Amino acid sequence: IRTRGGFSLLEVIVAIAIVGLMMTVVVSQMDKALDLDMKRTANRLGSTIRYLYNKAATEGLYIRLIFNINERSYWVEATTDPTKISAESDEGGTGGGEEEEPTGEGEKPQLKYPEPKFGKVDSFLLKATKLPDRVYIKDIFVEHRPSGVQDGIVGIYFFPNGYVEHAIINLRNEEDDFFYSIETNPVTGSVSINADYKVMEGK
Repeated sequence: IRTRGGFSLLEVIVAIAIVGLMMTVVVSQMDKALDLDMKRTANRLGSTIRYLYNKAATEGLYIRLIFNINERSYWVEATTDPTKISAESDEGGTGGGEEEEPTGEGEKPQLKYPEPKFGKVDSFLLKATKLPDRVYIKDIFVEHRPSGVQDGIVGIYFFPNGYVEHAIINLRNEEDDFFYSIETNPVTGSVSINADYKVMEGK
């Protein structure tokens, strides 16, 4: 049997099968590339968090890692001014609110201070970073905003006494069906990276 174009039915079936196989290979390669991009992004964020934890402790700095969720970017700001944290700390770029600051090793906020003045850090290792094209921030849970933030700006705070806020950064793909999570350990500054979506306990 031949179609009007002169191709036999068998030739058409074989052609469709070849196209289907090629599409399967292409999709598989795209999935592998996305997984690699997500892993690299998660690992880079994990390394940045560990570096900032050590930098805050060794240099006596108050540091915040700022995320612009809508722009899919992040950067670092620092100050020597004693810093308080609250749900308003990320607005206006200078802190604020009535929460308190950690006082002892691994302790949660307790002291109040005037509003700090943060300056952007633009060293070779801490340049502002844009996420890869197919990697998005789904949401971020952080100690001073534990209900989670899905858009706008949010920061993770590091303190010179060896404390970083408990935070969870969830990455996603464009289709919102593939995730990586980065979770901080407040006392050790270490991070855990997993290929799944996580929320802060009790939220």
